Amino acid sequence: MDKRVVFDFEIEFTNGGGIQGQDFRLDIESDTVSDKELADYIIKDLRLLMVGKVNILNKYYIGEKHKRKTEKVIPSEKFIDLSHVIFDGLITYKGLPAPIICDYLSREKSRQNYEAGTEFQIGKIEMVANTGTYIDCPFHRFEHGKDLSEVDLEAFTNLDSVTVHIPECMEITAQHFKNLEIRNKAVLVRTDWSRHWNTYLYFENHPYLTQEAAEYLRDCCVKLVGIDSHNIDDTRVKSRPVHTTLLGSEILIVEHLCNLDKLPFEKFRFSAVPPKFKGVGTFPVRAFATII
Repeated sequence: MDKRVVFDFEIEFTNGGGIQGQDFRLDIESDTVSDKELADYIIKDLRLLMVGKVNILNKYYIGEKHKRKTEKVIPSEKFIDLSHVIFDGLITYKGLPAPIICDYLSREKSRQNYEAGTEFQIGKIEMVANTGTYIDCPFHRFEHGKDLSEVDLEAFTNLDSVTVHIPECMEITAQHFKNLEIRNKAVLVRTDWSRHWNTYLYFENHPYLTQEAAEYLRDCCVKLVGIDSHNIDDTRVKSRPVHTTLLGSEILIVEHLCNLDKLPFEKFRFSAVPPKFKGVGTFPVRAFATII
């Protein structure tokens, strides 16, 4: 049986007045839906303007067949987090130091600076730039390439994207990307290697792209290439042809992604925005997908 939500609502307008509704019923994809999601849906569906406070009241769920056959029901999840958690002591890349995450000013020590009941924490982080899920800009590979401060914001955000599922394959070739619509898109390579994250298995014999694959993606003018593996290049050798080929053409790289199994093949946008550092070519990102 499909799920539906039943609720009342009260809407106030910023220019005065308001409207109410009782016993509204809407289709939902999941078992629950937040009050904010309901409020946003009502405002959009009724094409309301100048909306202020919205109260959702008497909400409950029923099993009932969906009524809207040709329209989207309220989605269970719009944003998909594709980033690993960074924590004190995490080893992202074997041979590089783990981050040190601690208090610069603890809540206890901060109390002496404020009135009773007021406290703050100021954190201190010491780490290399290649930590967690991170993005590579041309400066990472090339001395005169663009650094994080020089790459346009549009290169990091809301990129039309595709997920290419290539399981149980160590060497990813150009053939894996043939017959796909990838031009001017972010290409996220799902290998499912992220299941080994934070284990010794993650570093050894990981999936990677070949130089031929990188050249094919470059020639197709993709905007970004991401992978849920330890490295987009083969780390058993000293050469890095994929970094050289892609970053040399200002095609950004995101490594150590996760949750790619939650994405559709297409119809989503990818974002991975780093801080605006000068003189840095790599930095952790909060990578995520927006389902369209």
